[in-house]
Amino acid sequence: MYVYLSIDGKPKYVGYGESPTRALSHAEESHNDALREWLRKSKFSLNIAGPYRDEAEGKNVESALITSIRPEFNKSLGDGLKFVPLGVPPELGERPSLIPISVAEMGIRTEGVLIVYLSPGEFLKDGRPKFDPTDIDDEVILRNMDRAWEIGKLIDRWSADPASSPRHLVGVYGTNPAHRFIVGCVPIEVEGWGDPALHVYGSRWRVPVKDSPKLDACQLRGIRVADTKFGHMSWQLHIWVDKSGALIHPQPTIARAR
Repeated sequence: MYVYLSIDGKPKYVGYGESPTRALSHAEESHNDALREWLRKSKFSLNIAGPYRDEAEGKNVESALITSIRPEFNKSLGDGLKFVPLGVPPELGERPSLIPISVAEMGIRTEGVLIVYLSPGEFLKDGRPKFDPTDIDDEVILRNMDRAWEIGKLIDRWSADPASSPRHLVGVYGTNPAHRFIVGCVPIEVEGWGDPALHVYGSRWRVPVKDSPKLDACQLRGIRVADTKFGHMSWQLHIWVDKSGALIHPQPTIARAR
């Protein structure tokens, strides 16, 4: 099992085959028209790695190369393990390569969304473990997402008119706004807003989420986020966007930096 790389100044194509002759014959056999024409007309360097012990190992190397160097002519990310942002499940490896989603589009796609910021570290103030991107635990992620947010001023509004309240809860992770991604999206039980059992203390409340073991409602988990900005105050660590994509909280005029 071999992996080969075609280079013309920069990487152009990564492939996989059972023998070195697969790389040499690719120009004639490829169903990728653009690649086939480039291979026939261009002067390029052909590099090969292997042999690998089995098909799984070879495909893992192929996918890792494709997702790290993004060759021009690779239309698929391969069938093996991929480079993904730390914290994205391997089975969702293609999600980070999709076009980043904006806050407005997130609101439209979810029919209204409450976006919360999951900060890095080991433990929250109440002792709960924080999300660890090196050890993905869906239960930890969910418990980081659903509590305990300073949404007391919004609870009355949502409980009085559940139809206009957020219908999904999204957790966003990443200290750098340019490299944030969605770690989970779960539906909200909108009739549960204001349930006394969800009150934590003061103006802090839990979000009445529905069971969603895969944290992938609306197929958002793992997708990069284009424009989330959070403030340093506790009431600025969540964003409410309605189903039309309009930012409702915090108000757009309030400076946010995180």
